[in-house]
Amino acid sequence: MIFDRRAFLVAVTGSVVASAGVAAVVGCAQGYPPPVVPAPRPLKTGHLYTAGSTRFVDHSPLAVLLERHVLKRSDGVHLFGYGDLSERERATLDRYIRDLAEFPVEVLDRREQYAYWLNLYNALVLRLVLGRYLVLSIRDIDFGVGPLGAGPFERKLIAVRSEALSLSDIRNSILRPIFDDPRLHYGLCDAAVGSPNLQRRVFTGERVDRMLDGAALDFIHHPRAVRRQGLKLVLSGLYDWYADDFGGAPAGVLSHLRSLAGPGPLADLRPELGRRYEFDWSLNDGTGIRN
Repeated sequence: MIFDRRAFLVAVTGSVVASAGVAAVVGCAQGYPPPVVPAPRPLKTGHLYTAGSTRFVDHSPLAVLLERHVLKRSDGVHLFGYGDLSERERATLDRYIRDLAEFPVEVLDRREQYAYWLNLYNALVLRLVLGRYLVLSIRDIDFGVGPLGAGPFERKLIAVRSEALSLSDIRNSILRPIFDDPRLHYGLCDAAVGSPNLQRRVFTGERVDRMLDGAALDFIHHPRAVRRQGLKLVLSGLYDWYADDFGGAPAGVLSHLRSLAGPGPLADLRPELGRRYEFDWSLNDGTGIRN
């Protein structure tokens, strides 16, 4: 069980944790600085496409892994069984990512490209965590130290059409400026409990819009996205970091949430309410839990 794994790690590293404070273990919302969110800067990769193309990418290798290892917790949060993957499944994920890197993405139409980048981002996150498994958070993964070091979102992880890309590049320099759609944030999972759910199905051009609508509704109706505490709103950090994408804080973000909420408690989100932002960076690990 995930609790047992974390309890074991905390016991092993007890002296270190004690000196760092409780937030280092359970206070992931407070234990990490906000991520660096650069302004959208379009890259050449992703700008070329073929209108009306009927070409598509085979995402079935990822589909099998998601179907097998994405688990739904009782509170609605999706987990992933990182430690349950076999060596063969890890090799399948590596091969799938390599195939995406080698695919001529410019032959796809825009909808298929949208699905391509969403799936690639999520697959890279899975591989990144698998390579450093037993971390308590993706934010604990570092590459190098000092000015030459890079965090998990800034490290170049793949080359597509000869352009080296990081997770930040895919989100901030391809998806955000090219597709200009706030729903994309609901389709990306950063291996964190606070993230929108990792879907159990892959994105495809045919269903990308429908799946993003569903992911958005699923997220905003969960307390980790928005909840009210007295006269204060507690919002996901996503609505702080990417406020401009959601209409601008605070009124635009609240308008975005109301537009998706429909009738109910979320319809009464007023700008004059106080606000606090939280994001739980705990690893969304479901190892040992079975559907």
